[in-house]
Amino acid sequence: MLHYKTFQKHTEAPWVVMLHGAGGSSEVWYRQVGDFSRHYNLLLIDLVGHGESSVLQILNKHFDFETAAEQVMEVVDHLNIRKAHYMGLSLGSIVVRVLAELHPERVESMVLAGAVTELSWESRVLLRVADCTKHIVPYRLLKWFIAKAIIPQRRYGHSMQLFLRNAKRLSFENFLRWLTLGDQLNSRIKRLFAEHIAIPTLYLMGQDDYLFLPQVQLVAAQAGQWASMVIVPEAGHVCNVDNKRFFNRVSLDFLRRLCASNTTQS
Repeated sequence: MLHYKTFQKHTEAPWVVMLHGAGGSSEVWYRQVGDFSRHYNLLLIDLVGHGESSVLQILNKHFDFETAAEQVMEVVDHLNIRKAHYMGLSLGSIVVRVLAELHPERVESMVLAGAVTELSWESRVLLRVADCTKHIVPYRLLKWFIAKAIIPQRRYGHSMQLFLRNAKRLSFENFLRWLTLGDQLNSRIKRLFAEHIAIPTLYLMGQDDYLFLPQVQLVAAQAGQWASMVIVPEAGHVCNVDNKRFFNRVSLDFLRRLCASNTTQS
């Protein structure tokens, strides 16, 4: 089973499940824990190969986002969580969206930060260059190159260092497997996010997330009443780290409105 951490307010509080992106770990959410744990029970999960789940292996080339989603659901079921709000960062947003497709009755809402709804040509080139040079370029340098491409702005250096620190625990094979997984399934991901789903969804994107922001703007604009998007100022791809105060305020307001609405309806 995947490694997880819980921060439990009380048994009746709603649950928020947080999933990091490729190369990260649950550590990426620590700037949210203080504010969110005042109102919600939190479940932070390390995806396979990451963080404390680094001892687990991606078993074969057939690993996909559906498998990742079911691994998350195994933890959720283990904790007897019937329904929860889900937050996903970067490639974690894809896992959340797949989970919502597989188990819509278990997903109260989705907050997708630094969402990846389609790979731009720049990001596809980046992944293919990384794959072609994996036996030539040292692993440490390859990770730095990818991090610099995703987070090029010097003022977001903390996010880059956080990525590099967490990526140390990710094996070379698993690192590339996760990164190329999106490239291999890009058309599948594009179709997935183009499908309207009756689950309240908030996209939170950093204003300087140049690789992924344009695609998410199109998806959010076409999603109808169930989705909205907020641009996080002074933030790049890892917007929950770059601008913690704005991110926490907007996402908590989103969740409070939903919880208040659900209470009124019941």
